[in-house]
Amino acid sequence: MSTPVETIAEVKTDLLYASISLKKEETERNQKEGSERMRKARRAIEDYLEEKRLSQAISDGWDD
Repeated sequence: MSTPVETIAEVKTDLLYASISLKKEETERNQKEGSERMRKARRAIEDYLEEKRLSQAISDGWDD
């Protein structure tokens, strides 16, 4: 049978592991969200540049 001190130590260890696990999940989620924002930003920049090139080509009288 566990002593109260051993029980408290086990609970503290479980809480520590749970805290580490939650922090790791939060970090992973933040990285995924950051990657998604970067991908959307890159796509928006590419779309803008393509639109700009097309506008320039049309104003120059040349169209693909």
